[in-house]
Amino acid sequence: MNILYLSWTENSASDMIETLQQLGHNVCAQLHELSFYFSDALIPSLQQVFASQSFDCIFTFNFIPPVSNVAEAIQIPYLCWVYDCPHVTLYSNSLRNRCNYIFLFDRKMQQDALLHGALHAYHLPLAINADRLASHLSLSGSRDTFFPTTYRHEVSFVGSLYEKTTFEHLKNVPPHLKGYLDGIIAAQKQVWGADVISAALSPDHVNEIYQALPFTRSAGEFITPKDVYTGVIQKQVTSEERISLLNAITNVAPVALYSASDTSLCPKAAPMGIVSYTAEMPDIFHTTKINLNITLRSITSGIPLRAIDILGCGGFLLSNYQPELCEYFTPDVDFVYFEDPDDLAEKVTYYLSHEKEREDIAYHGYQTVTQNFSYPVQVSRMFELFTSAL
Repeated sequence: MNILYLSWTENSASDMIETLQQLGHNVCAQLHELSFYFSDALIPSLQQVFASQSFDCIFTFNFIPPVSNVAEAIQIPYLCWVYDCPHVTLYSNSLRNRCNYIFLFDRKMQQDALLHGALHAYHLPLAINADRLASHLSLSGSRDTFFPTTYRHEVSFVGSLYEKTTFEHLKNVPPHLKGYLDGIIAAQKQVWGADVISAALSPDHVNEIYQALPFTRSAGEFITPKDVYTGVIQKQVTSEERISLLNAITNVAPVALYSASDTSLCPKAAPMGIVSYTAEMPDIFHTTKINLNITLRSITSGIPLRAIDILGCGGFLLSNYQPELCEYFTPDVDFVYFEDPDDLAEKVTYYLSHEKEREDIAYHGYQTVTQNFSYPVQVSRMFELFTSAL
């Protein structure tokens, strides 16, 4: 196929382009810097491209409504692979365009897209470039030479603490509402793999929150205030959870924190700054004894890219429970999950002192992810689903 690939400087661009070409497609890649997913600024350049060239489809990472609208107007398929959650453009009226073939890493997101009127929405977990990572890390096929002779970190976490959130606007709401919000935050922290918050927000609660945090829907969107406030509270849960869990772990082991956030919130963790996705992050995952994944709470069922990346670098993954992580990988064989703060601390202590068992799990997880979640495997699946729907 002749594919127009529209890139917005996402980390996965080179991996995807390389894979499409390996699979025999002709790829014309164009870079567009997007400050806003709903911006129509790229439409004139797209129209100019199609005036001079012909393509069989358009591809982007994440769903971009103006691209969908152009594709709909000229009647060309638009394929996109969504890896952000929440992803507000999925509440755009453009979601219902017939040209769309939307692939989503989270099954709950895929189900919601269909409920909202998407005609072609598919569940597709994310991928790793196994060849690039193996080359970068000099990974051999032999178990004996697979692991580093010296580890850089005992425990590490790479990610945001989300300490600056819109939830700040809700700190001065009436006491009864503040107490209720604190209660549903506490309840959500007890449960992984299910959304407690959305079900707990009644119309009256939404109306009260609206008084403190007004919301105006943009033209062409069908997102509701409840959708917005659910996302705000989920991010607050994530922030509180990441900070408290990291602080708890520092009581039993040294923790390296790679983040652009305010690392003083985790005073015992070693602040390491930010890292490059392709140049530095693989080395961190491979040379850390225990790599933590603490999932953003808006991701209800899916496997975060961070978890896939850790496994693809041959790192030992210790994650919260995620339904799809346990569906596609075997707990205690490919990775390990924790159920609560005490369980997390116990498993950190255990696996730091049981090196062979830890490395066996990391090695098996690496084999599973490279066999089943490489870019060629997942992108081939994408095009099988796409062509079967034509």
